[in-house]
Amino acid sequence: MADPIPLDGDEPEPDPPSDLEQAEADRPPAPGKAAAPLPRLWKAESQVDVNEESLRDKKKKAKSTPETPSVKAGRTSEPLRSTTRDKNPTPAAKKSKGPRSSKSQDPDGLAKKGVLIEETPTYDTYEARQRVRIAIGTVLLVLALIGGYLIYGAVLRQQSADAPGPQDIATQPPPPSPNAPRDRDEQEARILFDRARDFAKTGKVDQAVALLKRVVTRYPTTQSGLDSKDALDRPPENLPLFLDRPAVVARPGTRPASPSQDPLNPSMVVDASKTLVVNMSGAQANLTLPANPAEAASARPASPAPPLSAALSTARALPKGFRPAPGTSATPGGWPAEIVGDRDGALMVLVPGATFIQGRDDSDPSEGPAHQVILSTFYIDQHEVTVREFNLFQKEAGKRVDRARALAKDPNALTAEADEERPVVMVSARDASDYGYWAGKRLPTEAQWEAAARTPDGRPFPWGSSPPAWPRPRAPRQIDSVQSFPTDMSPYRVYDLAGNAWEWTKDWHDPKYYQLFRTTPADNPTGPAIRPRSQQLVVKGSAKDWSVAKREGIKFETRLPYLGFRCALQVEGPGNAFEPPPGARSPAAAPGADAPAQAAGAVPF
Repeated sequence: MADPIPLDGDEPEPDPPSDLEQAEADRPPAPGKAAAPLPRLWKAESQVDVNEESLRDKKKKAKSTPETPSVKAGRTSEPLRSTTRDKNPTPAAKKSKGPRSSKSQDPDGLAKKGVLIEETPTYDTYEARQRVRIAIGTVLLVLALIGGYLIYGAVLRQQSADAPGPQDIATQPPPPSPNAPRDRDEQEARILFDRARDFAKTGKVDQAVALLKRVVTRYPTTQSGLDSKDALDRPPENLPLFLDRPAVVARPGTRPASPSQDPLNPSMVVDASKTLVVNMSGAQANLTLPANPAEAASARPASPAPPLSAALSTARALPKGFRPAPGTSATPGGWPAEIVGDRDGALMVLVPGATFIQGRDDSDPSEGPAHQVILSTFYIDQHEVTVREFNLFQKEAGKRVDRARALAKDPNALTAEADEERPVVMVSARDASDYGYWAGKRLPTEAQWEAAARTPDGRPFPWGSSPPAWPRPRAPRQIDSVQSFPTDMSPYRVYDLAGNAWEWTKDWHDPKYYQLFRTTPADNPTGPAIRPRSQQLVVKGSAKDWSVAKREGIKFETRLPYLGFRCALQVEGPGNAFEPPPGARSPAAAPGADAPAQAAGAVPF
């Protein structure tokens, strides 16, 4: 019986696969033979677009037409196609947009079912995914090995750091021998000596001294006992207990050796102690110092006046209101090494004109770069202005009302005022400037303050380059009586520059001010010419690391229980004390006034 001819609009039903084809399809691939990549299928665009009624008609026709597949050996017969061309194709036939494929490209006839065939990409096969897994696993394994090696190396380094090195083993005392009591004494003495060294490094100087005395008492003949005795002899010479590095000795009244005397030390500190011998033989007159009218007779201890032969007759005249200190000497420039102010009676020391290094490069950016500064000769107070000296000022110029109010709010400050040899604190920059004008001086510039501490050799501390070793506990901003720590002294014999109180200067604070002198030396700098928006002045001293290069900015009206000042007197260069500006007022300030000073060197508030 002939196969039914498909009607227009009906898709021919595919013949079911034969048994032979089904068996061939179900057969697994032969071993060793790579399986062919699976085809990637996409649904083609709809071939027939019919409504629900055409679908129902199609189902009815399919039920009424018997299926007569004819199977021949090895192949399936295809349905007969209509030999007549439909002249009026249905709308569904016109909408068919599916791609056509030849039998060679589509042997299974899948194109007749509205399906497109495309081979799977090479990188989307099972083998490709397996290779990716292997590569990722290899990378993770390598990273794990590297991490383990780094951890193992860190542990080894830590163990090696904890293990005693050759130097530590060399410094350890030898093991005690039962037949050698001297060795046992040396070992015990060395243990105490090393413990004292540790105490000194952590600032526990009193405990270190006690241990050293114990070693000297119990083991005087051992090497550690001798070393302990040498350590105890160093503090009176302004040296630390233990010398771990070269130190500089600052002895009052000593004169540094000249290069010709010490060829092994060509670089020397500026020679501020050269003396000019004055032959005053035959003069036997007494020198009577003028009394300050504001100072009570009992305020200053009475002492016999030194003979004139101990005084100085210099070739240079001093500014009005100042005189050479008794017993002082003259420098090659003709200036006396020490002078005294008539109003406050404060001792001032000479800082000869020279070039020094200001700032540092290894700290806060505002303290760098380190640069050269050229300064003219000036005098500076040997220590901070004391409570006694400030009280003299208030007796003449009037009491500082704002300061009295600040002291009333702090009971500890009032108690501290009882010690008149302590630095005066709780003073604003205006108070300090007024005091300087009353005494015929002014606040030092930042460069002058730092030059008095560092000298031309650029030392970081007033005493040299070694860390401090205070004879008793001392903390930054700790207020003590002036000159309580003899080691805190510069070669110019200026005290308390590293410790004690913070100190006002007359320079406005600009964090970028040092950048102006990166390539050109500064010549007698006086700070920024324009008042900064922060309204801050530079304060110096009492840094946490005791470095005199430290600089900070504080508003000029600030009052703190650890903020004081000292004064300076410039005798050479621009703005010296011999050249007062026109229109300067009389040095005697109006009593009771809290007005700002308007004289030479006064802070321009």
